[in-house]
Amino acid sequence: MNKIERVRAVLEGRKPDKIPAGFWYHYDENFTVKEMTEAHLKTYRETNVDVYKIMQDYIQKIDAVVKVPSDWKDVRFPGKSSPVFQSLLDVAKGILDATGHDAIAFQTMFGPLKTAVQTYGYDLVMEHCKQAPQLVADAVMRIAEAQTEWAAGFIEAGVDGLFYSGQFSEPGRFTKEEFDILVKPGDLMVLEAAEKAGGTNLLHICGEPDYSYKSTPAWYVEYPFAIVNWSVKDTGIGLKEGKALFGGKPVLGGMDNRGYILDGEDSQIVAAARASIESVGTMEGYMLGADCTIQGNCISNQKIAVAVETAHEYIK
Repeated sequence: MNKIERVRAVLEGRKPDKIPAGFWYHYDENFTVKEMTEAHLKTYRETNVDVYKIMQDYIQKIDAVVKVPSDWKDVRFPGKSSPVFQSLLDVAKGILDATGHDAIAFQTMFGPLKTAVQTYGYDLVMEHCKQAPQLVADAVMRIAEAQTEWAAGFIEAGVDGLFYSGQFSEPGRFTKEEFDILVKPGDLMVLEAAEKAGGTNLLHICGEPDYSYKSTPAWYVEYPFAIVNWSVKDTGIGLKEGKALFGGKPVLGGMDNRGYILDGEDSQIVAAARASIESVGTMEGYMLGADCTIQGNCISNQKIAVAVETAHEYIK
């Protein structure tokens, strides 16, 4: 199998010839499009990962000023006319052109409420979510509607699907009822638009540091996706348990994104990768990966390559 065939097998719940692997980390937001493209290509070439995860390190800010809850009525998000969208699209096209699209490519997108946070900050957004949830929820849906243009635009340009960062399920941030009003409808609008455009989505369930990176994967069981990733170490939900939670759907992950893959010896990386693989109990519908983006100083493509090679050499 080539990389596309291998990952397609996983996405379809079949057994691949080798366990594929995917790891990623952030790049400098000040890079030019050319520099950003080359940084991604360097990672792929030096690590031999099986998918192209295109980072969203250019952030689209919202123009409207929000100080009091009533200001949310003015919140709008630009569609494909946005220069930031065009820069992200140019990075994606550059990667696909340079590689001949020899692996499945996922374009990272943040959900609409997180997009608001990237402009206004957590403190103000969370305060207004409590004070005027419907005003915020209405604005979130306007952001989501514009983001559907982005999602479809990426896929029309050749990207295979979204790497969608689902957030705000940390225990204690929102109740399930609040989540279902403020977060879920916007997420579903973007994910469904990507699927309608022909995309195959990877859902990442993310937790923030002020909540000890915890999340509630059970809140996402109704989301549309082909493969799902969450933090095993921070939720305490293992790969086998999570696979069952999501009805046997394919899963990605298992390795500590701030652990041995960041600063361990090769032998420690191999042992951690093998432990993750063996914990899921099957090669069917599984990709090796980390809990989240690799975070910390001195991120090493060589160390990532050790984990990828361990996955490729594992046979069961």
